[in-house]
Amino acid sequence: MINLNVFFSFFENAALLLALVYLYSLFPSHQRKSHLFAWQFSMGALIGIIGVIIMMNPLAFQEGVLFDTRSVLLSLSGLFFGFIPTIIASVCMALYRYNQGGTGALVGILMLFCSGFIGVAWHHYRKDHLDQISKWAFYTFGIIVHLVLLSSLLLLPLNQAIDTLLHISLPILIIFPLLTMVIGHLLAQIVFRERDMQVKLQEDFLFKNQFDIGNIGISITSKAKYWLKVNPYLCQMFGYSESELKARTWVELTYPDDLNKDLLLYDKMVKGDIDEYEMDKRFVAKDGSIVYTHITITCRRNVENNGFLVIAGFLDITKQKKAEKALLQSKEQLDLVLDSSELGVWDWDVANRAMQINRYSADILCCSMEELNQTPKIWVDAIVPQDRIRFLRSIIDVRKGRCISQKIEYQLINLWGETRWILQTGKVVDIDERGKPLRVCGTLSDITDIKQVEASLSIAASVYQNSSEAMSVFTSDGIIVDSNPAFSMITGFNKEDIKGQSLRVFQSELQPKSFYDQLDKQLKQLGRWQGEVWMRRKNGENYLILLTINSISQTKNQSARFVALFSDITEKKQTEELIWRQANYDALTGLPNRRMLLEFLTKEVQHSDRQHNHFALMFLDLDYFKEINDTLGHDMGDVLLLETAERLKSCVRESDVVARLGGDEFTIVLTNLDHNHGVERVASQILKRLAEPYTLGQQTAYISGSIGITLFPDDAITTEALLKNADQAMYSAKSHGRNRFNYFTPAMQSDAQKRMQLVQELKNAVLQQQFELYYQPIVELSSEHIVKVEALIRWNHPTMGFISPAEFIPIAEETGMIIEIGNWVFSQAVTQSAKWKKQFNADIQISINKSPIQFRDETTDVNDWLSQMSEQHVDAKSICIEITEGLLLEKEQNVEAKLLAYREAGLEVSLDDFGTGYSSLSYLRKFNIDYLKIDKSFVNNLAPDSNDLSLCEAIIVMAHKLGMKVIAEGIETEQQRSLLEFAGCDYGQGYLFSHALCSEDFEKKYMQQYVVPRLSDELVTN
Repeated sequence: MINLNVFFSFFENAALLLALVYLYSLFPSHQRKSHLFAWQFSMGALIGIIGVIIMMNPLAFQEGVLFDTRSVLLSLSGLFFGFIPTIIASVCMALYRYNQGGTGALVGILMLFCSGFIGVAWHHYRKDHLDQISKWAFYTFGIIVHLVLLSSLLLLPLNQAIDTLLHISLPILIIFPLLTMVIGHLLAQIVFRERDMQVKLQEDFLFKNQFDIGNIGISITSKAKYWLKVNPYLCQMFGYSESELKARTWVELTYPDDLNKDLLLYDKMVKGDIDEYEMDKRFVAKDGSIVYTHITITCRRNVENNGFLVIAGFLDITKQKKAEKALLQSKEQLDLVLDSSELGVWDWDVANRAMQINRYSADILCCSMEELNQTPKIWVDAIVPQDRIRFLRSIIDVRKGRCISQKIEYQLINLWGETRWILQTGKVVDIDERGKPLRVCGTLSDITDIKQVEASLSIAASVYQNSSEAMSVFTSDGIIVDSNPAFSMITGFNKEDIKGQSLRVFQSELQPKSFYDQLDKQLKQLGRWQGEVWMRRKNGENYLILLTINSISQTKNQSARFVALFSDITEKKQTEELIWRQANYDALTGLPNRRMLLEFLTKEVQHSDRQHNHFALMFLDLDYFKEINDTLGHDMGDVLLLETAERLKSCVRESDVVARLGGDEFTIVLTNLDHNHGVERVASQILKRLAEPYTLGQQTAYISGSIGITLFPDDAITTEALLKNADQAMYSAKSHGRNRFNYFTPAMQSDAQKRMQLVQELKNAVLQQQFELYYQPIVELSSEHIVKVEALIRWNHPTMGFISPAEFIPIAEETGMIIEIGNWVFSQAVTQSAKWKKQFNADIQISINKSPIQFRDETTDVNDWLSQMSEQHVDAKSICIEITEGLLLEKEQNVEAKLLAYREAGLEVSLDDFGTGYSSLSYLRKFNIDYLKIDKSFVNNLAPDSNDLSLCEAIIVMAHKLGMKVIAEGIETEQQRSLLEFAGCDYGQGYLFSHALCSEDFEKKYMQQYVVPRLSDELVTN
């Protein structure tokens, strides 16, 4: 039979569980979070005390076998309070149970910890959703807990376990799950109330925050049109104080011409026909100025007491309206400029068969503009017959939609009888629903002078064939097109043998490979080169030539060409070289000697002084070299000096100089220094190399070096003073323990310390996210639309102010912090792109610069970036990766794989600073670059008929032929913009359009004033 005393005993001690609910409600959530450890310890102790009290009044089924509601207490403790309070309570109760003793003591302790563990396990999965647990879930939880506990009774002797289970299983499985459900539900309700209160507080805070410090005006108006409440921004917009504004109606401040429309819509809202409306509206400010606004008005009605309140939001669009007027004026000015420029402009209305041509076109034909616009046929009639059919065919192709653009050269005879060469270009700018052109626009230019220059080149052909100097013509890819007889005589190759061959057949192993990279770079930049080059004859013999290379202007029918002239100077040069080397180079090491060093230093001082450059002079003395000579002999000493010379040369650039003054003294000159910390890096590398073991015959020797460093012009401005300073600094290094380097003055030490401080500050900046992204617009030159921006990082230090990227980006790359900074920049750019898309529905592509260090980093994965874009629903075309030319030359597979992965994912790639580094057309084709950015060094001095303009035109033509678009950087004047647009450049970037702006300023200046109106216009047009 079931003993009813079991039920009554369980109900009696289970009542103590209500204390758990009371304790939980005493500690608000913010107090639990702010004093987490104290709360966990206190709660654990209190739960333990409640459990002990419960255990003081147990049901003793048999001697040593006790039962009570401790399992409910501990399981709910684990669920709601977590691991630490539960384990503390379990330990307290286990100690008490152990003290009670009995045959079931160990099983009882096991049941304690099992109850807590099951609660903690569920807490791990539901800790963020405790308030959403249903009553049935609590009941099921209670069943599971107590089924597990009843199973643990099987650890008792079998007869005792079966007897116990038969008597207590039913009471426990009926009462304990119900207790678990009731107590758990009460605790969940407390959690729900706390979260509900927190959400309400957040909503109240957000409304108050938006009303008080938002960037739009907000007002609450009565039915009588009086302002009942206004925020500070609205007062600022109209120039009134809050009290002054409340004393007026909005009708009094409304611009008279906008009042009737506003009142009409307001009356409809009062009558209940509409609940809200918006419109552009003008107000008169306190100072009499006109404030343009876009207002959104809605009403709040109370049906019970006929209450009526109007809530209005005011967006200040004054700057936008003024900008629209300025844009209209700019268009009028542009029309004036085109009329006065030396460029013919035509506009053909295909549908209406009307033609508009500017004044310059009429001047070419020597007629009036009115006559040419009324009778365009006189232009066609002036074209020479042999070109007229070809011209008309190109016009017909455009009109019938066979092509969308036109580019043609032809001759015409103007009304004065002069023959002129014309270059005409055109493009379809509007089509109908069937794809037929409705409007075609284009330009005309007089290229007569260019054609005359081409004709004059034929005169030089006879000189070419009869010259005593070797001449050859080759393409920009180094393919030989033609050569003269003298060329065959010197090289040993017949003209037929080498035509179509690469210039590489003449390369000699005596000429460094880096020379050809430098030669190619200078030819692309300047179009000319002169100097001495080693070449190889057909029979394999090496010979030295005096070479001059000049470029030939590119024409319509052929790409760029180069002309090379040279003569054999081998014998003469060998004699001069022997005499010069004996006088200027060390006989043992082959390094420059003291004489050559002094000559080089004198020239470097003069050059650096003119160019305002810096260079460093290092004075190196080998430590313990005398001991090597004394123990191993002078022959081994010479071997050590030779090895030392090679190690020193491996630590510096080709442009730097390593010299031997005599004995074990060496000097190193580091030229063209941009950063002083580069000197310290080279000195450290030298000391590291010198410390490596030397193999001298059968012996292994170890030495070190002492280095003195002095700087020009910081320490001295004369050769003698620099040598003296470096020598003194070297001896100072020796006196301080050797195997080190010392600077001559504290200035370098101060710079080194400053750099170290900047490294530490940069680490803090990364942790504290002191960076901010600024955005510089990239303008489509043909339409002046802003479709792209470049994201530029800025560092606003709390105490040091704005720090230039030129200072901290190199440090970030050297220290590896550029990886984390680059990831932050990408994340911010993606977030910004998503925001602009959501807020303005604007697809503006954001370009971000990616360092080669980021590509070489193996810890980052391309998919991490792609996942971020996917999570924020940002299209791949919204992000453009900007790289430098040097990255394309990387041999590492990781670099190439990442770049191709971005391309396959749909991200566009832009090649930054094009033309300043090693430009390889093969790499441009291989990696499928989307944009070339012309470096601002080509744009700064851009002028008509300048070399820079020719280079820009060549880059633009090349890029377009390869399917790439071109962006010009550093545009600061209207002339630069016009020249680049005429040359076919697609986009422009520079101070002429805008400086880099923070996101807020960019949105105000462009997103709200240009992009949004443009999208609206396109929507209306569509």
